[in-house]
Amino acid sequence: MDHAKILNAYLSRITRADWENMLKQDHKCLEQQLNGNMSGQIEAQAGFYAAVCNAISNLSKHDQELISKIVSGAI
Repeated sequence: MDHAKILNAYLSRITRADWENMLKQDHKCLEQQLNGNMSGQIEAQAGFYAAVCNAISNLSKHDQELISKIVSGAI
């Protein structure tokens, strides 16, 4: 499986705003891992997952179909 092609398919189609949101949520996860407690970490992870889900839902149908083809070809 060509993981690089799969990752590139996603990364090249995510908007800058979605990138920034995911990075913001990732930073919150790191802060909680270093300085927080377990409930804070769980909450931060949920926020990161929500940001990822939002980024994927913002992909156009065409991009989703193209990514599916790339994934199928890489498996």
